[in-house]
Amino acid sequence: MLVWSKSGRWGAWGVAALLLAVFYVLPLGVIALASLADQWNGVLPSHLTFRHYAEALEGDSGTQLRVSLLTGVMASLLALASGSWAALALRRFAPASRRLLDVLFFLP
Repeated sequence: MLVWSKSGRWGAWGVAALLLAVFYVLPLGVIALASLADQWNGVLPSHLTFRHYAEALEGDSGTQLRVSLLTGVMASLLALASGSWAALALRRFAPASRRLLDVLFFLP
């Protein structure tokens, strides 16, 4: 680390933790509370409910969610299989062509 003293290190970790909490954890907490809130009239929400999640899993939106998850799983499995095959096939190439093909495989 660039901070040499122990107290300076603790201070740097404290500042990092504070920034992480303010810019990452707090907004996620507000989003989570908003997703559970039936009403939000004051500082904190009232009438917490899971109704929004139940509605998201029913009807057309539930079907679309299942299709989306299935598509994602299938695409991930296909990418895993083709990537593993490509990695195993690259071992047999000469080092120069291996580097070129390695770069080509990482292109989107």
